[in-house]
This record gives sequence, structure tokens and C-alpha cells, in this order.
Amino acid sequence: MTKAQRKHYEKLVSLGCALCRHLGYGETMPQIHHIRRLGMKRDNSPVIPLCFQHHTGNDGVHGLGKKAFAQKYGVTEEDLLAQTEALL
Repeated sequence: MTKAQRKHYEKLVSLGCALCRHLGYGETMPQIHHIRRLGMKRDNSPVIPLCFQHHTGNDGVHGLGKKAFAQKYGVTEEDLLAQTEALL
């Protein structure tokens, strides 16, 4: 990880979970979630902050899958990315 990436990730973490923020929940400590795009390596993919539950938990993007995640919460990873980028 480069110094610039580390600094960017720290900024993202300071924003809290993107989905919790979207849903109006309180502050949560997030993890970094890489949004996978076709043909893009993980290290170069865009990232958003997601708390454990919304990242790797049963109700998270990895637990549900992208489509079920979007259906359950009414928002996609790309929507959350756009919201997060607007805050930066």
C-alpha cells in the first residue's frame, strides 16, 4: 500500500460506514471495501467504507452478494461510492 492510499483510506474510515450513513444510523467503525469491476485489479479498484455488518456480515455485501445487497438496502455499491466521493 502506498502512502497516498493509506492517507485516502484513513479519510474514508473517518467518514464511517457509507451504508450506515445512507440509512441514517449512528457512527460505526468501518472496514475498507473494494468495489470489483470487470478487468480491474483489486488494488486499483475504488473503495468505500463499510462497517463489519455491512461488509462481511450476513447482511453485508459479501454475505448477500451485490444484487441482494442492492435489493435489501435500495442502494448499490456504486451509489455509495458516489455519495462518499461527494463528501471527500
